[in-house]
Amino acid sequence: MPSPSEVVALVAQWSSRSFDSPEEALDSLLDVFQKIIGFQTVLVTDISKERSTLRILAVRNTDPALTVPPGLEIPLTASPCQHVASSTAPFMSADMQADAGLAVLPAAKDMGAKGYIGVPVLLADGSFFGTLAGLDVGLKDQPQEYVQWMQILARLASLHVQRQAVSQPV
Repeated sequence: MPSPSEVVALVAQWSSRSFDSPEEALDSLLDVFQKIIGFQTVLVTDISKERSTLRILAVRNTDPALTVPPGLEIPLTASPCQHVASSTAPFMSADMQADAGLAVLPAAKDMGAKGYIGVPVLLADGSFFGTLAGLDVGLKDQPQEYVQWMQILARLASLHVQRQAVSQPV
């Protein structure tokens, strides 16, 4: 993890930028997130609790062995993000392979992910939208500072998620 001052500088630099689109902002935010936590794959999900589905809204992959495609839609029960969605609280696993319930999920079983960390993305009205999450094939030390920075980044992501919804009405 970068030093606390480096993390503050990364987030401050990101927040001082303007973006042409919500997609550009989310992609840039994922770049900052990845620099902070060092996970191979970082993503923002859109979760429908009613339909019990998860859709990858934005993703940044750095290792071909652990590639999550953008736009992928899966049953919520097939993702470790289900734990964040069910409790609306952060969830971490340093070794998904060592947990019988997580080891059977496609990210662990098929893609070899061991490290997982996720926090909820909440909209301005407090409603649950999805997750900001990271996956890695290595065992990952996940200090509490990760969660705190992720919660800040998730709040920033929610602003751009809402901006995207406004710019693309249903």
